[in-house]
Amino acid sequence: MTSPHKLLTGLSQAAMLLVKAERVDAARVASAAAMTRTTSPLLPILASLDACRRQMALGGEALLERALTMAEIARRRLRAIPGVELVDAERLGLPPSRVDPTRLVIDTAGIGYSGIAAERELRARHAVAPEMSDLLGLVCLVTPGDYHASIDRLAAAVSALASEGRPALRAPASLRSAAAALAPGVQALTPREAFFAPARSVPLWEAVGEVAAEAATPYPPGIPVLTPGEIVTVEKMEYLCAALAAGVQMRGPADAGLGTVRVLIATAQGRVTTMAIGNRNAAASAATPMPTPSTSCLAWR
Repeated sequence: MTSPHKLLTGLSQAAMLLVKAERVDAARVASAAAMTRTTSPLLPILASLDACRRQMALGGEALLERALTMAEIARRRLRAIPGVELVDAERLGLPPSRVDPTRLVIDTAGIGYSGIAAERELRARHAVAPEMSDLLGLVCLVTPGDYHASIDRLAAAVSALASEGRPALRAPASLRSAAAALAPGVQALTPREAFFAPARSVPLWEAVGEVAAEAATPYPPGIPVLTPGEIVTVEKMEYLCAALAAGVQMRGPADAGLGTVRVLIATAQGRVTTMAIGNRNAAASAATPMPTPSTSCLAWR
């Protein structure tokens, strides 16, 4: 699945499902898509998909070459700004082929901004629209629609934030949207089993070591931290509280303020198996010590 509305010239919500017939059963994919897609598609979106497909077929190579050049110019200029770091292939210890060069992952902690606060400032004061942000950085996309003028505006805007002289944030690396908080946890039940099982609401920190009955997804960045059936850990609770304190919208939980979290009622209908209970207890005993007792995320505000 790819999103032409982000990277190409499709209208908002335009997306394509790409299939290579020799690798998968194209007829089965088409059948599954037909069962879930709307029967009333918006024709301008479909027309925009065809238009951007044609554009890429006729001149896509030149457009992408220009985007790659603009991305490299942007990286050079951003690296030159004191306090700004790029989370790129070198920093991740990966070969360049494993990282999309058109995605600029900008670490803003060094200039005293959370990624979320930096995004708000860039949008409000500089007319720069990042793709997403998290507690420690933001992501900007370089597309075929970018030219020197838009790269200049991005570099000048980030430079303006850096020039304010804020002290660097000393946030733990666990708050980055790639650490233990977002890593797949121990799954005691399948999401379907947990979603339909009897559940109860408990104060936030009492949920540690229990099996989640609901999802919790901070947006941005829109990556689930908790999924139904997953064992709740201290790291995940800390990340959720920090995100909420930063003003991030929380999608999924019944209590959007995270005063409480819904967890499974132990052994309800026999669905929490002996193995699952063992996994839950092991995760709870291995978890890091809880911070000063708190029943909600208010302590983070």
